[in-house]
Amino acid sequence: MAIGQKLPHIWNQEEVLSTAQKKALLRCLIDKVVIHRTVPDQVQTRIIWRGGATTTLQVPVTVGALTDLSDLAEMEQIIIDLSREGQSDEDIAAHLTQLGYRSPRNPKTVLPSTVQTIRLQLRIFKRPNKSQSRLIPGYLTIPQLAKALDLPLYWFYDRIRKGFIQIEKNEEMGLYLFPDHPDTLEQFQLFKSGVYKKLRF
Repeated sequence: MAIGQKLPHIWNQEEVLSTAQKKALLRCLIDKVVIHRTVPDQVQTRIIWRGGATTTLQVPVTVGALTDLSDLAEMEQIIIDLSREGQSDEDIAAHLTQLGYRSPRNPKTVLPSTVQTIRLQLRIFKRPNKSQSRLIPGYLTIPQLAKALDLPLYWFYDRIRKGFIQIEKNEEMGLYLFPDHPDTLEQFQLFKSGVYKKLRF
């Protein structure tokens, strides 16, 4: 019982547990593992523990092409939005990684080269200089809100994607535009602090 309580802390300490010992311990705890490939870039893994308990995981796996990524369309839209705002491929890659996206051959991160490839495929060749913030009278863009609220860009895109921030994209500009009004910043502050559960614009 004492070992069980301390196991999470010592699991990655090689001087305490060797790889062979870890494997031996897992063999004692796991009855069987059932693997099912639901989509090309993910494997559904069901661990059946001795005693009957189960754990189900979606495990990302490498794929050979961008078209094998199940969330490619979402990635493309974010790349379009951020490229139009003048963000660099490196910054866009970092934001996508924070949102949980990844490159075909990298199961953990999005590489700048992946962003560049998608951007060029979308025929976005020239991007505004990042220092030139796009000003639209009467509205605030996501980068402007991020700067005003001291929040990363991916914070907004993540919550829009999950439906916590409800807003329609301006079709003419191809951007999410928020009212340039003190109430907008106040609503975001209350949302950030947890007072508001959702925002609608």
